[in-house]
Amino acid sequence: MAKPLWGIDLGGTKIEGVVLQPEAKPNVLARLRIPTESARGYEHIISQIKKVIGMLSVQTGLQPELIRICTPGTLDPITQTLKNSNTQCLNGKPFKQDLEQALQISIRIANDANCFALAEANMGVVQEILPKAEVVFGVILGTGVDGGVVVHNKVINGRQGIGGEWGHNVLDVSGGPCYCGKTGCVEKVISGPALENYYQSISGKTYVCQK
Repeated sequence: MAKPLWGIDLGGTKIEGVVLQPEAKPNVLARLRIPTESARGYEHIISQIKKVIGMLSVQTGLQPELIRICTPGTLDPITQTLKNSNTQCLNGKPFKQDLEQALQISIRIANDANCFALAEANMGVVQEILPKAEVVFGVILGTGVDGGVVVHNKVINGRQGIGGEWGHNVLDVSGGPCYCGKTGCVEKVISGPALENYYQSISGKTYVCQK
């Protein structure tokens, strides 16, 4: 029997982990999420990922040999440091290397939007509504804004590893300065935090999500 697959979705707001039994339609053995708490810094994020792995191990009684992680931003193919992450404390850090050292487990890292687009193109909604699609553009609107492009079932990474990135194209200067150095990026206008700020500016109220 094939060994279970371990995956982590690292977001700006939450960290979600899953253990899957690899099949044509993977069976979920365990799935959980905890807050990222990115304001507490780089080392804390690593400790939160370690916490999720530990919780999944307790639930399943299993130990991973390899963990696949999707991240905001991407691992620079030249410097092997993370870049383009809206969780800014990750940028410029040897994230994969530090995670492997902390977890003592092999890690594979890819951009979250690329992972999302590839999964939907091959296993998700694209197969349900347009199974012969040759080009798929997947969009993430969350704490940050990101995108992934899949052509003939292969991710277009580009030379710099950000082939599908669109969150830092300029949309409207009303979004204000962005950490990337531009003003009015897509991410500064239609990301979750940007929309919350806009709502507050016109209503005088703070939006509270009703779960």
